[in-house]
Amino acid sequence: MIVLVVEDEALVSMNVCEFLIDQEFTVFAAQHVEEALDVLHQLNGRIDLLFTDVNMPGERDGLDLAREVSIRWPGTRVLITSGGLNGQELPVDLRQFGPILPKPYRLDALASKIIDAIFPPLEPIQLLAT
Repeated sequence: MIVLVVEDEALVSMNVCEFLIDQEFTVFAAQHVEEALDVLHQLNGRIDLLFTDVNMPGERDGLDLAREVSIRWPGTRVLITSGGLNGQELPVDLRQFGPILPKPYRLDALASKIIDAIFPPLEPIQLLAT
């Protein structure tokens, strides 16, 4: 599995990347939206999971990145984290990727959210009585 971590805080990015590598993921890292899009283009969009912070330097944020990825590479799973949106829901068009993983988070919580993002729960089967 290939994960792109988009995080502008170097220590957080390093810890997350090391953790994911230890879990045997192939990991790429970017510090802002434009760098993330460059990585995606170099990989022809072939990543399994985008893990992005919301607040980053530059004109676009992680929500903008999630929107663009979901349009250009619809098969890519997305997990969003933020220290500034605690308790808030994602915008309607991004709720399929929610809920937000609030910062600070423990690595075991991140692992659980990654599993949920990569393997979303199946919708219950609706049986019709005849």
